[in-house]
Amino acid sequence: MAIIGRIRKHSGLAVILVGVAIAAFVIGDFGKKRMKGTNEIGSINGEAIPYPEFTNKVEESIQIQKENTGNDKITDEETYSIRQNTWNTLMKEVLMQAEYDELGITVSPDELFDQVQGKNPHRYILQYFKDPKTNVYDPAMVRNYLKNLDNMEPKNKDQWLRFEKAIKEDRIETKFNNLVKKGYYMPTALLKKIYTESAQTLNIRFFSPVLTTIPDNSVTLTDADYQAFYDKNKDMFFQEEPTRELNYVLFEVKASDPDRKKISDDVQLIYKDFLSSNDLPDFINANGDKKYDSTYMKKGSFPGIIDSTAYSSNTDTYYPPFELNNTWYMAKLLDIQERPDTMKGSQILVTFAGSPLKNENIKRTREEAKSRADSMMTILKKTPDKFREFAEKYSDFPSAKDDGGELKEIIDGQPSFGIFFNSGLTMKPNEMKVIETNIGYSIFRLTSKTKPIQKAKMALLQRNIEPSNQTFQDTYLKASAFAGQNRTKEAFAKASTQQGIPNRTAENIREMDNFLNGLSSAREVVRWAYAENTKIGEVSPVFDLSGKYVVAILSAINDKGYIPLEKVKDRIVQSVRNEKKAAMLAERLTKSMKTLKNFNQLAIQFQSKIDTTNLTFGGYNNSAIGREPEIVGQLFTCKAGELTGPLKGKYGAYVIIIDNINKAAEKQDFTGERMQQESGFENRASGLIYEAIKKAGKIKDNRRNFF
Repeated sequence: MAIIGRIRKHSGLAVILVGVAIAAFVIGDFGKKRMKGTNEIGSINGEAIPYPEFTNKVEESIQIQKENTGNDKITDEETYSIRQNTWNTLMKEVLMQAEYDELGITVSPDELFDQVQGKNPHRYILQYFKDPKTNVYDPAMVRNYLKNLDNMEPKNKDQWLRFEKAIKEDRIETKFNNLVKKGYYMPTALLKKIYTESAQTLNIRFFSPVLTTIPDNSVTLTDADYQAFYDKNKDMFFQEEPTRELNYVLFEVKASDPDRKKISDDVQLIYKDFLSSNDLPDFINANGDKKYDSTYMKKGSFPGIIDSTAYSSNTDTYYPPFELNNTWYMAKLLDIQERPDTMKGSQILVTFAGSPLKNENIKRTREEAKSRADSMMTILKKTPDKFREFAEKYSDFPSAKDDGGELKEIIDGQPSFGIFFNSGLTMKPNEMKVIETNIGYSIFRLTSKTKPIQKAKMALLQRNIEPSNQTFQDTYLKASAFAGQNRTKEAFAKASTQQGIPNRTAENIREMDNFLNGLSSAREVVRWAYAENTKIGEVSPVFDLSGKYVVAILSAINDKGYIPLEKVKDRIVQSVRNEKKAAMLAERLTKSMKTLKNFNQLAIQFQSKIDTTNLTFGGYNNSAIGREPEIVGQLFTCKAGELTGPLKGKYGAYVIIIDNINKAAEKQDFTGERMQQESGFENRASGLIYEAIKKAGKIKDNRRNFF
């Protein structure tokens, strides 16, 4: 998509990029081997997920997002996120439905009705159907909404069905989770053990020589040292899914000096026409990189000198071109007004047949709508307190039955409510006016508005400093040459150094990732890295990432399971060295303690500070020894008053004296401990149940063959 967008904007690249695309197709879609004859996005516990079914669900989610955001354009990143969420949702539905079916968990129609309209409705109902005045759940709002559902637009009906589905799914999941949670039982003997371990404490003194007293260069690490550390901490090196590692170079396309000179010359010519234009909005839309904005803006909203002088200038003042932050600006001051930032108000809408509101039950003409609005206005002037009542009974706006026509906050410059805001500028609080809109006639009542402040309306033309077609072509050719001439890891690294291009690293790349160290929309790079015929040491073709060209080399393939020692050796050097230092210190302490038994003198000999702390068997604390669970466990087997050590841990070697052993008080009632354990299990179970089911499921994911 990025290449297509770039072709549209820089047509001079078309021949080169199309040629590259054809070559890539011949090579095999950048190394990707498509599974022959498959039309499945994947399978879950043997249930195939057809590609068309999956894409339909993705499109539905995209449309929902567009409706929710009011934005018709979805970015590549948003599309990627929607695909990911759709797959995760579908996977959870299939896996969990199998569990529900086996256990016979359902939500009957009567139960669903009770969840929506019963005495104790679902939390979603309680959340969304509140009286706007009291912020308290109002059951009448639910009934009114459902009563009018048939008169609403199809999208409203679809929204309600999705809402109802969400209630049903949440109800079933709650039942399932409760079955698991209520099956938890903690025997009294274990509760007593937990209580004893948490209540019994040790008061200790200890010291630990600082590891840095042994220089790094005096420690020789052997293969056996690395292997011992690896074997002891092997779980640290287990990965649940395969990953890839890449090295890559980035060729950013930036405007050249000739590009900047040409744009500067163009801007000066544009400014001459700008000065003589009789229709600046159209002129800006035709010649600028940002559409004309008629919004009145407060101080701090305009760039550079425009903002610093506009509010003390006369209207019709021109601002000659100036460059700021890689952009050229020119402007004309059109108007200055005292305007509030926000208003609040309400409306009663009277629509007519054929209006964009599309209410088939409305038969009145535009003229009849105007007459009806005027009649209501006459009554409301005499009885203004009935405004909300009239809105709930007579307004044709779909939500008026629930919100009484309240428009809530109207923001200056908000296009959809601009007509109300502009009318409210000359109105006083609680004043009413009939306003004609594109969907009918509204009786608008202003509730309140913020204090007016000085704002300016500016005809602002913005021209971005962008690379030319030639610069894109030159940069692409440079990247292509780099990829073609450096086909080995050594050549790749050497060329990046010689050309002054940073050789970047991306680790732990998962199969369905879309980002590489801040590079957005890098999906094609990831797909190439996971293609069956991409081998370690292979150099990629040039990838276009929205104005950045990337050439990558596959540096490592890490399969699911334990990462081999040789692949983690570099990152565990310091940990292995510290363990060996701790062993060396323990050996020195042992030698000294054969002749020196005084705790304080030992600490002085090893230039160590004596610390004190209180330890519980299972409790972590911030002291150095509190981070060493194996040593803490050993200490609870020792006697008070004895010099103990040296004990070697992960972070050092320790010499300890236990001053007091505080035994746990005897008790027979462990109700508090039981409640605490049950609550902890319930909190953990909610998040872990599905993860356990997913881990046990048979999931085949073919998405990288399609996206």
